[in-house]
Amino acid sequence: MQAHLGTILTGPFVGSYEYTTVYRYTDEVILNDDELRVVPLEDAHTIRGKYEVVTTPASSQVEFEDDFGNTVIRVRVTSPHRELEVVSKGTFKLLPWSGSYADVPIDQLEFPEYASMFTSPSPMVKPPVLQEKANEIAKSSKTLITRVGSVIDWVHDNIVYERGVTSVNTDAKQVLDHGRGVCQDKVHLTLGFLRALSIPCRYVSCILTRQDGDTHAYVEFLHPGAGWLPADPTKGILLDVGTSYLKLAVGRDYTEASPIKGSFLSRGSGKLSKVYARVEPDKAY
Repeated sequence: MQAHLGTILTGPFVGSYEYTTVYRYTDEVILNDDELRVVPLEDAHTIRGKYEVVTTPASSQVEFEDDFGNTVIRVRVTSPHRELEVVSKGTFKLLPWSGSYADVPIDQLEFPEYASMFTSPSPMVKPPVLQEKANEIAKSSKTLITRVGSVIDWVHDNIVYERGVTSVNTDAKQVLDHGRGVCQDKVHLTLGFLRALSIPCRYVSCILTRQDGDTHAYVEFLHPGAGWLPADPTKGILLDVGTSYLKLAVGRDYTEASPIKGSFLSRGSGKLSKVYARVEPDKAY
């Protein structure tokens, strides 16, 4: 297939969101210490309204901003528990990307110095081991957007979407070898190919505004004139210029943008029991 533009919407999307995560444990937990990236990331397209994060059992909370500009809420639960529920909710307004964007010949690309961190290896993405395949995929593309599109096409068409065959520890090369995975895996492989081609790119965690359920992930690549632009290898979309994604966090890969990470103190083990996200549009707007 050929990567296509996302639905072009001329107006903003105003609404509310709720994102719930539940962990269950086989024995009593006496301490849970977690970093949450579960509130919208404000940028030129996302205006965040009021928000709150509530845990059950109750927690002490500290809010700060990380190196990527993500809002991080560190929660600490000291009440004994066998289940931890995290609920993030609030309001927002999304503005469509302005589009369209001028393409740039590959040999004329120039990026700011900070962009080098988004072409370098990260824990889940090692570009050098993907170099040969990346060159093969991109050999006929001579401009930035067509090159990104060729990678999006290849990953969408050749990596089968299948749950349960990978984990949060599956890296980009393993995704290529297995040929299967979920949105996180497709994004990691896309990042690896683009970085091997010297295109700065980053991982984005989000909530879909028109589909209830799990969180989603997509890619942003750096355009020298327009800044960060979205591409989704899971859906085969090169530039979604509408309002389909409520962005939560960005990073070089999942390890830096995961909604929840942390540790707990218990004699037992724990597992993720439930993830559910939903968005309600403001029909009065």
